[in-house]
Amino acid sequence: MNLKQMEYFVAVAEQLNFTRAARQCFVSQTAMTLQIQSLEEKVGVPLFVRDKHHVELTAAGKVYLKEARAILIRAEEAAKLARTAAEGVYGELTIGFIRGYEQSRFSETLRSFREAYPHISIHLVRENMTTLYKLLEDGTCDVVFNLSQFTQSFEDLEHRFLKRYPMMAVLYPGHILSGENHLQYRDLAREDFIIMQPKGRSNDEAEEVLICYNRGGFIPNIILREQEVQTVLLEVSAGFGIAILPEYAVRYYRNARNLVIVPLVREDGSAEQLDLEIGWKRENKNPAIEKLLAWMKTHEYTE
Repeated sequence: MNLKQMEYFVAVAEQLNFTRAARQCFVSQTAMTLQIQSLEEKVGVPLFVRDKHHVELTAAGKVYLKEARAILIRAEEAAKLARTAAEGVYGELTIGFIRGYEQSRFSETLRSFREAYPHISIHLVRENMTTLYKLLEDGTCDVVFNLSQFTQSFEDLEHRFLKRYPMMAVLYPGHILSGENHLQYRDLAREDFIIMQPKGRSNDEAEEVLICYNRGGFIPNIILREQEVQTVLLEVSAGFGIAILPEYAVRYYRNARNLVIVPLVREDGSAEQLDLEIGWKRENKNPAIEKLLAWMKTHEYTE
């Protein structure tokens, strides 16, 4: 049996007339009769009592009518859901974000998008810079909010600039540089660094190493690698070493008594900054991606 046969059955049951039901369904009376006979064979019982002048539902037909109507309604609802899912109104979206970004107002962005599209289910993945791009490539993430340092290293990656964040040196009270109003990367060349990177990775794979080398001309002495911003800040405050973090990661610690946060500047006095972007893979056809991108385009990104 199929949905079309159920539609024909309901039409005949409501009209109690094969000719009118056939006209309503835009088929011939012969085709209507054959489809109802086929349906009855598949159900295994007569659904109508009929002769040349009279059509009537059997007891089994009355039961089947109730269920057939429910099935047709559910089928239409399923079709509507499929269409809206294809438009990105219903669906799922896996969003990756850079470690430490949870300290920003990222939650406000997520909440506003959910309010606009409450039927898009959002899953979050938090990782470091390089891993996030790899998660895009293997399809684990649909989009990522990431610092745009190495975008060019990944093929088929689309990205859009969102915001520029100042970079901060995080020191412990009493550090020889803690009284400075600003610092340059090269001022930190002899320091011990605590970074947010997975343990076990070589130094030449650490984003912080490449940034220090490109902007300060030195390879930092990394003494600790941590997963959480809070752990990095705790170790800095305890005097284990220093850290360099984007402003969003330390914005709630600017007045902490056990930390000194100093802006990093270039030689010309302008702020050292890193760009935040949203990235996605060109081949990913998840329609919810377009909904997020369009929503972000029409809402000013003010984090």
